[in-house]
Amino acid sequence: MVWVKVLMVCLYGVRLTGQDPVFSQFYAAPIHMNAAFAGLSDAPRVGVIYRNQWPLVQEAFRTYSTLNLSYDQHFDRIKSGFGFNFTADDAGGGFIRSYKAAAMYSYRVELNRKDHYIKGGLELGVVGMTYGWDKFIFGDQIDPKYGYTTPGGIPISSREGRPVDDRINYLDVGAGILFHSPVFFFGLSAKHINSPSIGILNVNNSGFEGLPVRWSVQTGGNVDLIRNKGRSVLSLQPGMALVRQSEFFQLNLGTQLQFSTVFAGLWYRQARNNPDALISVLGFRLGDYKIAYSFDLTVSSLTLGQGGSHEFSFLYHPFSGKRKSKDINNCFEAFN
Repeated sequence: MVWVKVLMVCLYGVRLTGQDPVFSQFYAAPIHMNAAFAGLSDAPRVGVIYRNQWPLVQEAFRTYSTLNLSYDQHFDRIKSGFGFNFTADDAGGGFIRSYKAAAMYSYRVELNRKDHYIKGGLELGVVGMTYGWDKFIFGDQIDPKYGYTTPGGIPISSREGRPVDDRINYLDVGAGILFHSPVFFFGLSAKHINSPSIGILNVNNSGFEGLPVRWSVQTGGNVDLIRNKGRSVLSLQPGMALVRQSEFFQLNLGTQLQFSTVFAGLWYRQARNNPDALISVLGFRLGDYKIAYSFDLTVSSLTLGQGGSHEFSFLYHPFSGKRKSKDINNCFEAFN
């Protein structure tokens, strides 16, 4: 469909200034969001999250890591956390593909008040990106009457010159800071602080060369509503994630309610000046395992026939039910 092709070309520039997928279940991929989240507890944490966006729109931009794979762990003896993260993203069925492998390091300092900490984190990643030039449809290839073909059905050629190489590789550097207490956390992170050149656009929307810095603020906590024998039976887990990168802005705001081994949540996402989606979440804890599914109900003008967005997350956190209270802060209950 012509309108889909045109939409993809229009989104192309936006996608290049927003390389990192932002998950609805952002708390299921914390080190993807902020390197300072590396090592939330002494127990290793292994997570997988998969996102499928707009499945009913042919060749739509979708994220299948988007697939995101992650591992992190804290080592109390050296007050440090380590993490590894891999993200694979496919937009438009090969229109743009990117792969990122990153290592994270965090260092934790205990403040004067017991169980109050501040952490700093660093991220070093390698990104590989390919784009399918033959899938591009430029403005000079579109006939107002016949679409992107001539009346005889022959595809219209573009005057845009084909690049020598359709692959890009670059280093990506990020950093973050995190404060947390038993019931509350606040984080600030910056990605692409080295503003790497992505080689496709000479100048981005901010008027300077290179990938713009992506700023993110995260906050949330845990409120126990009912406790039994020293353990939480019913709790509320509010949270917020705000992302700003050049002209791109997104806000996720909502909460989850956890009852024993079952949890459910409702979130709202705002994109710049426009309401974007309502997000419902349902999940289960099964011993050391946690499984969740979320659905994004689009409330913007793109609602018609695009099928929303789906996310599945899986977490393996061994000994999660046997850790002592000092090993993990309750404010990160939604993350574990």
